[in-house]
Amino acid sequence: MIEVMRKGACRGVCADFRVKKPHGATRYGSGQGRCQICDVWIDHKGCHIKDGSQAQKDTIGWFCNCCNYRVRQKPRNKIYKEKLYNYKKSIM
Repeated sequence: MIEVMRKGACRGVCADFRVKKPHGATRYGSGQGRCQICDVWIDHKGCHIKDGSQAQKDTIGWFCNCCNYRVRQKPRNKIYKEKLYNYKKSIM
């Protein structure tokens, strides 16, 4: 079993929701998000929204079930923002 190093508010629950990188797609484009507190990539199954209900793939404003912090659903870097935009444009 993979041992998760806990940081600050992380309780280790996020290890159950960790996801692998999809082949041929971007992480954000395939519906994954990054919890910076737990330092893991998770999908909507490991998140909830502000009112406490389970997050869905198309909802925005995810919060991590483990540490209750906001999950990043978009890249910060300009280059990766362009890649995400082009990826979403190509699949539509």
